[in-house]
Amino acid sequence: MPNRIVVTGASGQLGSYVLDRLEGTAREVVGWSRSTGGHRGRIPIVPVDLADPGALAAALDRDDPGAILHLAAVSRVDEARDNPERARRINVEATGEIADWASRRGRRLVFASTDLVFDGSRPWWREEDPAEPILAYGRSKREGERAVLRHPGLLVARIGLLYGPSRCGRPTSLDCLLDALRRGERRALFEDEFRTPLDYATAAEALVLLLDRSDAIGIVHVAGAARVSRFELLRRLASREGMPADLIVPNRQADSPGPEPRPADVSLDTTRLAEWLPGLDRPALEEGLERCRRWG
Repeated sequence: MPNRIVVTGASGQLGSYVLDRLEGTAREVVGWSRSTGGHRGRIPIVPVDLADPGALAAALDRDDPGAILHLAAVSRVDEARDNPERARRINVEATGEIADWASRRGRRLVFASTDLVFDGSRPWWREEDPAEPILAYGRSKREGERAVLRHPGLLVARIGLLYGPSRCGRPTSLDCLLDALRRGERRALFEDEFRTPLDYATAAEALVLLLDRSDAIGIVHVAGAARVSRFELLRRLASREGMPADLIVPNRQADSPGPEPRPADVSLDTTRLAEWLPGLDRPALEEGLERCRRWG
């Protein structure tokens, strides 16, 4: 792996796990965050506004990384829908500028995309299947993928649903669910929406390993091995935490329509990931939660 690595989105949920994985290695690591500065351990966190093309270009030239792990995104589905201009700027245009810079200089780039680039009409999507997203967020990430893939030698990592406790100071969806259960509140979760969830720690490990494999190019799916519904996922994790699982009840997508249709099944085929990273251990859901707690 090149000696200097830039991690965008360093103060996010996944970015925090990635920096903890890189902490203490021999590589020089710089984290970029939209507004947060300081350090995470010995790793500097530098404010870089990806919405500002001039600031992005200057930061790339200043830090001159040998490899970039591009995690920053407008990633909340509602934000991408309600603020499409910002979603396009961050998820598409800034991604394209980073990819252009990396390609011109022969640098390594791994771009974190999403399982939500698929329409959800069937299970077990493969890398070569057509990406036809039905969410605004998914459409913006598909365009970001295209901006990366027009350059040979770069990698798009489509990431499945991630779970685990927060390491960045903002609660994850799992943190919020467990807090609600502790207050005795019921939560209804979809039993007809399927993903291939992966814990944050294993996802961070996979991305760092992929960054080190210069022959890993094109698209790879980074997700868990099991296809489960949101209801099953969070019921199992709540049970593992000793929470009253009977407070989690099933519902269906049709019971809770939103402003955009939600894809029903974006489970990912991860055969390619297993071939490229044969030593990567992807634990069962409950063990993944424990791995997150031991991480770093």
